[in-house]
Amino acid sequence: MLDEYHQKYANRSDEEMNDRIAEKEKELILIRDAVSPKLSSDILNIAVMGCGEKRFVAGHREIFTKVFDKPVKITTFDVTIDHLAGEENIIQHDCTQPLPGGPYDITFAHVLLRFIPKDKQWGLVKNSFNALKDGGIAIHVLDPEDYENTELVDLPAIEENLKKEGISSATVKLPIGQALVLIK
Repeated sequence: MLDEYHQKYANRSDEEMNDRIAEKEKELILIRDAVSPKLSSDILNIAVMGCGEKRFVAGHREIFTKVFDKPVKITTFDVTIDHLAGEENIIQHDCTQPLPGGPYDITFAHVLLRFIPKDKQWGLVKNSFNALKDGGIAIHVLDPEDYENTELVDLPAIEENLKKEGISSATVKLPIGQALVLIK
């Protein structure tokens, strides 16, 4: 039995899900073009942190391959995985803890931070960076309500921690929201 959040996604039509995947592809293109990552691997090793619905798993594989013009190996991490049953490379894992299986060329979290307790958000962001290869990027996509309301995501505190740690980052404006991109 899926929880309410995951059931909401499962009830969406394939057309709705394809539209959402297409929007993620557009976002990735904007991010790629803004930060011009130096991804030198022949096969990109990607960690997806959190995934709302199993159809996103294949969608992520497709869009990352297209956007970065390379084959990909994607591992999807989520704190619960029942909603992803039957998909490949799914690992039950709390992403506020160090990510196994790295180093990664890309770590990717799409509107995940709002679901993480505020006192653990920096840990998730730091883990996404620590799991990267040199030249890799950690992408955190945020909806406007995520960063306009510090009760959901305390983006100023995260950005301050990035400065303190000397971690290079960029903010990329998206059609809806923005992406915080960490560059190793």
